[in-house]
Amino acid sequence: MLRCYLVFILFLNLNSVVAQTKSVEHQDLLWTRYLVNFEVDEKWTPFLDVEERMYMFPFRQHQFLPSIGVNYQLNSGFSLTPALLYFEMITPQDPDAITKAIQREWRPQLALNFKHNITSTRLTFLSRFKSELRFKKRSTENDYKYRLLRLRMRMGLSYQINEKYTAKVLEEILINVGDQVVANVFDQNRLSAEIAYKISPKFKFITGYMYWFQQRASGVDFFSRDIIYFTLKHNLKLY
Repeated sequence: MLRCYLVFILFLNLNSVVAQTKSVEHQDLLWTRYLVNFEVDEKWTPFLDVEERMYMFPFRQHQFLPSIGVNYQLNSGFSLTPALLYFEMITPQDPDAITKAIQREWRPQLALNFKHNITSTRLTFLSRFKSELRFKKRSTENDYKYRLLRLRMRMGLSYQINEKYTAKVLEEILINVGDQVVANVFDQNRLSAEIAYKISPKFKFITGYMYWFQQRASGVDFFSRDIIYFTLKHNLKLY
């Protein structure tokens, strides 16, 4: 898996070099998120996740992503997460656009998560492989239509500084699969660094920075995004 991941990273860097001679649009974004976990027993944790994404200059909505799902703990290292996400995006993806429309999607998702505590340290290796089916309804259409499958591979490290603070770095690559995918098999890359503060046994506050590099459907146009994000994580133990 690590070897495949390094190949993906090399592919990303090559795309970034090519993109320097193409059209690259820079944007600044603010993401806010509320995640509530309902711990019904030691293995099953249903959740509700709501995320609002905003352009910063000017300040207006970009995307809205509520989702529901459940995390099932297979063993100490692996867990499985099926989920259903609803997605809204204001188009065109231009914060200065005067004429706007809404693109809507339903995304059934399935993720396999893995974590491994490195011996005698506070360091934890994290990985996640997620697949999502994308059913889109454009502003000019009446029905949702299946468009493509997107595969997401994320790896990173988590370091527990003390009982209150935890730092984390993550890298995620997203790949498009489908008959309609022609020029943008590589969809995007996300690199992030964050710090989490444990307010209480029930609440955790997370803030961080993400660099989001995305290839558009044309294959020659790109988004380069700097993102500041905030998450409030709420754990409700029901057993």
